[in-house]
Amino acid sequence: MTKARKGTTAEVVFDAPEAKSFHLRLPYHSATMNLPSGAPCIETQVPFPSLAGFRCTARYWPNWEVSGRIKISVVVTRTPHSHKKHTVLAAHIDLPAKTRHRAVPPQIITSRSWQELVPYEGDVEGGVSLLVYRNDVETYCVADGHFTAICTVAVSSASWPPPPLPLPTPATLGCDIISTAPDLMDVSFEVQGETFGAHRLVLAARSPVFKAELFGEMAESNASSITIEDMRAPTFKSMLDYMYHGLLPAGTPEMDEASRKKMEFEHLYVAADRYGLDTLKAMCEEVLCATVSVSTVLSSLVFADDRTCPKLKSRCLAFLAVGENFTEVAVTNEYLDVMKDMPSLLTQVQNLFKKPRLSWSLRL
Repeated sequence: MTKARKGTTAEVVFDAPEAKSFHLRLPYHSATMNLPSGAPCIETQVPFPSLAGFRCTARYWPNWEVSGRIKISVVVTRTPHSHKKHTVLAAHIDLPAKTRHRAVPPQIITSRSWQELVPYEGDVEGGVSLLVYRNDVETYCVADGHFTAICTVAVSSASWPPPPLPLPTPATLGCDIISTAPDLMDVSFEVQGETFGAHRLVLAARSPVFKAELFGEMAESNASSITIEDMRAPTFKSMLDYMYHGLLPAGTPEMDEASRKKMEFEHLYVAADRYGLDTLKAMCEEVLCATVSVSTVLSSLVFADDRTCPKLKSRCLAFLAVGENFTEVAVTNEYLDVMKDMPSLLTQVQNLFKKPRLSWSLRL
């Protein structure tokens, strides 16, 4: 790491400590465009309370090792002398368009960019990195020699409940809509005997499924009250809270057991999948990964296999690959039942402990 030269400083222009969300203003001009490939990154410390026990660092490579690309990362590390263990529940980086009226083309955040989580290792407790084409950033995001990255990172200590996980949008919008326009609620939902009022436009903006139901040719488009089957009332409420406020449930006193926490987020994951809320699905999967333990790993593995949750399934298999974890789990009746009912999972677990065979060419 070298000092950032003049005009190449990454600047945190907006910080919301309670939400762990911030805007990062990054330079993109001659001083950065002419840096050689693989040049040292520009680094800045994101302000967090000193007693939090962790440090959050944002890094920016204007010319990444792979030619023609930019890399941005946000990494959480444990501070010296801190004995707390932290879990990065969710982390994300978005690149907004250079004007509020121009939407970023989908390819910038999907097929033409690469975003991946930073794994737990040593003092690094997690984070996220984004790799994107320089030409895309220059065309769609740069204004006045800079562009902005909206970064969200949610960190939890071992205690429960975890902090709310916000969307990178103003969190007060949902509150404003509900508090100032309750009389404009134009649809209600009946779930397990409870009634929830909502605004069709908000639901349609958040969910493609609600958009089809409320504004399409389906029968619900003309109904003022809709009955929701096969969903718990608390789960539906949590889903509405997310759609209005961008927040995950904060937990309740009775949710003090890992299995109860896990069950709530499994229900919420299923609801998010049902209504096409992909970001909520990803957040729930992150929380479920953080709840994997000796007592929950098997049910989490079954859920991940049934619901096609690759990250959660990988986390469960990695947990079982640790010898002492597997020893505790393998002696339970639950393990025997799961492996008997789901032989494909048995094969995958057995493969964790197979040693690779040397080829004949290596033996000679």
